[in-house]
Amino acid sequence: MNIERSIKRSSVFYLIFMLIGLAAAITGFVFDYHRELMTGLTCGFLPTGAGGLILSQYSKKSPQMQKNIQLENEERNKFINARAGHTAFWVSYWYIFIATIAYNLVTIPLLPFLIVTLFFMPTVYFTAVGIYHKKY
Repeated sequence: MNIERSIKRSSVFYLIFMLIGLAAAITGFVFDYHRELMTGLTCGFLPTGAGGLILSQYSKKSPQMQKNIQLENEERNKFINARAGHTAFWVSYWYIFIATIAYNLVTIPLLPFLIVTLFFMPTVYFTAVGIYHKKY
């Protein structure tokens, strides 16, 4: 994949993230519609979009960042990431399935369950990436 095209594509995605964050901020703070939810969306999308745009602009000038982008797009790394994503999906799926079945046995409050799930899913993914990098 062309590096310039990849950087431009990621810049567009980060710009969309910023626009979603701004729309959530306007919706929550100006129109007072689901303020708590919109605050969370704003806090998630706006910094991610802004940080990503800054990194995208920096990567246009940095040869080291361009080399990293090229390495990310190699076939081996794509295979490993896809395989790790597949593994993380199914492990998380069964985790949520078992938690749903266990809900009748043990009452799990929703917020702690969601927080644990939020940390569990990327932990499984990055563990799988590490395992597959050593394996392949």
